[in-house]
Amino acid sequence: MNNKAILFTIFISVIVSLTSSCGFRLKGQYYLPGSLQTLYVSSERKFSPLATQVKSHLMQNRVKLVKSGASNISELKILPETFQRRSLSLFPNGQVAEYELIYVANAELRQPKKDPVTFSVELTREFQDDPNNALAKQKERELILSELRVIASERILAQLNTVQ
Repeated sequence: MNNKAILFTIFISVIVSLTSSCGFRLKGQYYLPGSLQTLYVSSERKFSPLATQVKSHLMQNRVKLVKSGASNISELKILPETFQRRSLSLFPNGQVAEYELIYVANAELRQPKKDPVTFSVELTREFQDDPNNALAKQKERELILSELRVIASERILAQLNTVQ
């Protein structure tokens, strides 16, 4: 090996050791505690979009999901989500021109022999309304809600990551 190859190898080794020692990890990678590596995910709504999103993220992070709860398995219960809007500005004719969309997602973690832990995520987005394009604005609202669910599921996993 020549000197350049040796220096390059040393440089890469130093960079890898620095990034791993400072706690760096790729976005979307969550290292849940061992007690949460097997998890039962439930929700009050049978086909909750948020629960589906959370399950997807958990599977991507190699968490084993079981189909039914047991007394020795932790349960993540996805509580009903709320979606509200607040008027921010009006057109001269009195119609609402701009909304603030407020999305709140809640989850509760129940671990064996521990008190339940509740997680709450509140996200807001501004949305400009146009009464002349109602169908397009409805589709845009649905897309925003879908994106908010993805962000909320990531935040729930990040909060799960802090559980002892």
